[in-house]
Amino acid sequence: MAGGFEDICDVRKTDQLGRFLVAKRDIKPGELILAEDPIVVGPYWDADISCLGCLRPASRACKKCLKAPLCRDCSVHDDTECTFFKQATNLGKNFLFDHFNTVTPIRCLLLYRNDRNKFDQLMSLESHCDYRRGTDIWQIHEQYVVEPLLCEEVFQQIDDLNVTSKLLQQICGILDVNTFEIRGNMDSQGTQMNNLARGLYPRTSLMTHSCQTNTIIAVDGNSKLRLYASVAIKAGDLLYYNYTRVLFSTFERQTHLRKGKYFTCTCIRCNDPTELGTHLSSLKCTKCDDGLCIFHQETPKWECNLCSHLLSKEYVNQVMCEAREDVSNCAPDIRDLERVIGKHSKTLNPHHSLILEAKQNLASELRSICMFYDPQNVPRQVLKRKLELCQEILQVLRALDSGISRLTGIALYEYHIALVDLSRRNHDIGEIKTSELVENLHTAEGILKEAISMLIFEHPTTPEGNLTKKAMCELKELREYLQRIEAMADDQGLNCQFRGRRNKGYRK
Repeated sequence: MAGGFEDICDVRKTDQLGRFLVAKRDIKPGELILAEDPIVVGPYWDADISCLGCLRPASRACKKCLKAPLCRDCSVHDDTECTFFKQATNLGKNFLFDHFNTVTPIRCLLLYRNDRNKFDQLMSLESHCDYRRGTDIWQIHEQYVVEPLLCEEVFQQIDDLNVTSKLLQQICGILDVNTFEIRGNMDSQGTQMNNLARGLYPRTSLMTHSCQTNTIIAVDGNSKLRLYASVAIKAGDLLYYNYTRVLFSTFERQTHLRKGKYFTCTCIRCNDPTELGTHLSSLKCTKCDDGLCIFHQETPKWECNLCSHLLSKEYVNQVMCEAREDVSNCAPDIRDLERVIGKHSKTLNPHHSLILEAKQNLASELRSICMFYDPQNVPRQVLKRKLELCQEILQVLRALDSGISRLTGIALYEYHIALVDLSRRNHDIGEIKTSELVENLHTAEGILKEAISMLIFEHPTTPEGNLTKKAMCELKELREYLQRIEAMADDQGLNCQFRGRRNKGYRK
């Protein structure tokens, strides 16, 4: 744990919020609030069988305990875990391979033997068992965790800990409610080496949820979590983190939070039917051309913001179901994605969350095309479309994820690439003059600098950290290219009026 956390934050408790974190002093954007190691790490729920040493795909069993899945490169896993399985002579050799969902709960149980303080920390966290009892997820855990473990004698008693169905369901609930994603290390080629894992961080898990977060979390490939302020936080403010996805609509976010976290969010965004002006949930009016029908929870009704026309619940359900099915089933193909986007933009709206999902998929396909071609041969229409998509997505992210944002940083990086490549191409064919090329390159430089400022908090072992290193190299190359173009313009007698704008940031 990094020193200074107690000077920055205070842990408080109320009946309404439970325990939560409050800033004890003003915190600057980008300031490190805490660094925390997990008390337990394990594979995601329903993950493929993976190595218990590094979480890469498993290919064999541990030679010592003969039960733990390992990869070719790992010869060991946790010593306490290995010893436990080695002593469990009555446990079948294929138990962990056949019941891989039990791995993380078992690691929680073994904390009782290995580190009693960490086990007590674990059990002090919220599980929401009263809300979960009898639900689908309760039954799933009963089938894939509780029953397999209680059928084996070795798990029924660990030291003096009586392992019961109630205890196991509590542990499963704690993991579901409180864990954070851990992504694997990157190799030298920038490829992610490990499968996704989840880690339990007791202090970080005390943060209150808000769809308008004021913090950003970065977890490195060694499972170390670092919490930074994404915006300025004043003394006395609560520390928030968004437990759902930024580009989910209000309905999707609330559904996710009710099913997974067992509460309803009442933040500013959730209480604004326009979602801070982005209209991620709004539908196009069927009566007037420019109106958007907004859902008013208190009524409830779908009402046009211009002509007050009301949409029927049946119409909304039909339109939403058709759009959700088309987006979910759409092939990763540019033509099919464009068809789905065009079709449902007419009934939803171009910034609806489902349309944005399709546009993100389209941007990913266009990125793949750009990587396949030589930079000089990428079709111009591909570059234009990618630039348009980046602009649209950035406009939404600016409104919903202000401050330091991983998503915004990635979108800015992609935007700068499209802008540079398209500007070069347009200049080569004479569509734009050298002065305009210089202006666009200065704009791209500002965009890339801002992207780096967003991604600089990511650890080098993560995909975003690897992207940050790449972006820094590209910034150097862009500046050198810009100097050559400016020198060429001077040699040609072109008085470039854009020199000196290099440090001007980009805001859209």
